[in-house]
Amino acid sequence: MSKGLCEAEIGRHRWAGLHTMGDRSERVPDALRRMVSGEIEEEVMDAYWDLENTVVVQGQLFDSVLPALSVLLAALTEEISVEARDAVVELIHQIVSGESDEEEVERGSPDLGPCCRELAREGLWLLYQELGTRRRENAEAILEAIDPDKERLAVLRSSVRGKSAPR
Repeated sequence: MSKGLCEAEIGRHRWAGLHTMGDRSERVPDALRRMVSGEIEEEVMDAYWDLENTVVVQGQLFDSVLPALSVLLAALTEEISVEARDAVVELIHQIVSGESDEEEVERGSPDLGPCCRELAREGLWLLYQELGTRRRENAEAILEAIDPDKERLAVLRSSVRGKSAPR
């Protein structure tokens, strides 16, 4: 991965102080790098599952998810492999569909779900761009969760319906 926005965003955060499932926050930056820089499906998916079972687990969010989501949004601005882009959009979908894990609620972070959806709105147009790709279904689900302007979503969704989905 080039020293682009993803790497800069990874470097901005103090990962060691964040919470994950199984206290593995120090592994999150490497998993993000591996997923975003991956070229083949197997390496991308290995990294995806490291993240999906760490920052978000079956819809349960840990506070490390916020900086991870910021990195994923930065990844959408970069030229990454199709496999990596598929995984990035899928993981964003899992994140914006989630809610705080019980441990996070007890630690005083009951609103990670709404916070993630608000953060994802910062990448709204990057996500709208995905409607015209093979990631359309995940993009639609993300946009349904984060865009309060349902009329815009309906208009832009219909503008890409019936078109073949490029990679």
